[in-house]
Amino acid sequence: MPHPEENGHRTVTWRAMGIACALMPLMAMWVVQTELIWYTGHSTAISLFFHVTTVLFLLALLNLLIKKRWPGAALDPGELLTIYVMLSVAATLCSHDMLQVLIPMLSHVTHGADLQNRWGDLILPHLPSWAIVTDKAAAADMSVGNASMYRRSVLLAWAKPIAFWSVVILAIMAGFTFLMSIFRQAWTEKERLSYPVIQIPLILSTGLKKLLTNRLFWIGFGIAFAIDVVNGLNFHFPSVPEIPIIRAFELREYCIERPWNAIANVGINLYPFVIGLAFFLPTDLAFSCWFFFIMYQMQRVITASLGIEELPGFPFAGEQAAGGYMAIGLLSIWLARRHLAGVWRTALGKSDPLDESREAFKYRTALVGLLVCMMILVGCGIALGGGPIAMTVFFLVFFLYGLAIARMRAELGPPAHDLHYMGPEFLINNAVGTANVGAKNLGTFSLFFGFNRAYRAHYAAHCAEALKLAQSSKLTARSMVVAMLISLVVGFYSAVWALLHCLYVHGYSGRGAGVAFATNAWTRMESWMNFPQPARIAASVATLFGLFFALFLGAMRTRLTWWLWHPVGFAVCSSWSMDKLWACIFVAWLAKSLITRYGGAKAYQSAIPFFVGLVIGEFLVGSFLGILGAILRIEVYHFWG
Repeated sequence: MPHPEENGHRTVTWRAMGIACALMPLMAMWVVQTELIWYTGHSTAISLFFHVTTVLFLLALLNLLIKKRWPGAALDPGELLTIYVMLSVAATLCSHDMLQVLIPMLSHVTHGADLQNRWGDLILPHLPSWAIVTDKAAAADMSVGNASMYRRSVLLAWAKPIAFWSVVILAIMAGFTFLMSIFRQAWTEKERLSYPVIQIPLILSTGLKKLLTNRLFWIGFGIAFAIDVVNGLNFHFPSVPEIPIIRAFELREYCIERPWNAIANVGINLYPFVIGLAFFLPTDLAFSCWFFFIMYQMQRVITASLGIEELPGFPFAGEQAAGGYMAIGLLSIWLARRHLAGVWRTALGKSDPLDESREAFKYRTALVGLLVCMMILVGCGIALGGGPIAMTVFFLVFFLYGLAIARMRAELGPPAHDLHYMGPEFLINNAVGTANVGAKNLGTFSLFFGFNRAYRAHYAAHCAEALKLAQSSKLTARSMVVAMLISLVVGFYSAVWALLHCLYVHGYSGRGAGVAFATNAWTRMESWMNFPQPARIAASVATLFGLFFALFLGAMRTRLTWWLWHPVGFAVCSSWSMDKLWACIFVAWLAKSLITRYGGAKAYQSAIPFFVGLVIGEFLVGSFLGILGAILRIEVYHFWG
């Protein structure tokens, strides 16, 4: 993988950071309008954010024109990569699984409380008033809309909650920054992981001129572009024939009788951009993804034939996936065990230290920083009412999840990863029962739902990828971390502004995503309080099964070179995203397998522009349609989500 620094290019400059910071409020508004308000595109639900990639492509294209006329004013490839990193980092904060969830739910717990649901007795007594919005008028205005955030009463109502949650969110991000800096050398220099997700941004930043002269790029671009234009027209003018991409084929017409009706909702989607992204996946992961997806569907058929699919929670697919994620995190620690031992020796100043000259932090600083962040987060949880043991377990599992996601992205680069509704609180409740957790812990878990609903736009992965881009020198690595920390602060407040502005203007009532984000945590807590449950032994056993099965798959991969089945494929097989993506991954796997088998590495390299074209063509049209829908305030064709 090329690195700009090797050719003397600048990576981090004030100019690049200034451009990125100036774009962040606009990008936050873009994401909120398209994802939350008008539901016309879901950039932060995939590994490579399409709104950031689109801006990078347009900036790189403009930069070629500037370079031709004013060479001294043009951005270096490294500066383009800095802008990409900063915008991606900021987008994780404004994502479908972070502040888009947290902001409306902090308001709705007050607005939604009434005599029927008795939240005033069941929920509100267990939540600190300074962590939520208690002003009923401000909460009601956010729900209904047709109001303004630029009022003293609204700003005062949000001041304390925003101040507290900024500490929590930024401590999470800082903790993952320290964690990723500890693993950077092991992953990038010792294991030499491939980081597939950043391949396209690298190509756009360092080789766009060559890409634009490649005929295969324009063929792929034209195919994706034409498909989305035609389907966009069909959305508004049904007389225009549709090109079937979304749900191109469904099993429900054929799987009518038991037990096959258990998989009747399975369909085939053929998103061009996913085929393009999946082409960069290692073939063993691509194979594992669609293989385990089919195995999961067969599991559903078998349980239906045995008549046990109606048992509550069975076959506990989410719990199995959670175990798989934890296993990947543990495998990451095990594979880096010698490096981590060296980190510990270096931090303590013992003999045979590791070379720290290329790291963003001294290892001692990184370890202390990670510990301090964990203490801050546990302390915040205790301040909210949680118990010390529960909060410690929660954040240990949470960071293990983050390590797993960063590892799977660094090694394999799946197009999406989510793990919906299976955060650490679910595992804790399964293990000991909601009846034994305590109301204060349940209230704290519900507040943490704001950053723990799913794991798609995860900062840890973007941080690891940023450090990969900035690995060439000590100065560059530290400068990149400074840029990321700046983007976290600017990105956080840009996201808060965009969300408050849009929600007070448009409201979240009547909007599917907005209502779900505002209510999910509190309806769940209402159920916990009204119907306390004992420990769910079967669910915990399923988590342990997923853990040990994924560990087994990982162990076999380290011992047998021919072993094809990867634990990541098992961990993501039952997810929301894999249900949408499995057929695309199969197509990409088949294409890559045939190309490399009969054409070798040269044919693979020659084919890359075509698949990049599929991605860029669809991203450009999808971005344009999303912006157009937000401006015109209408629903438009959305190519993903």
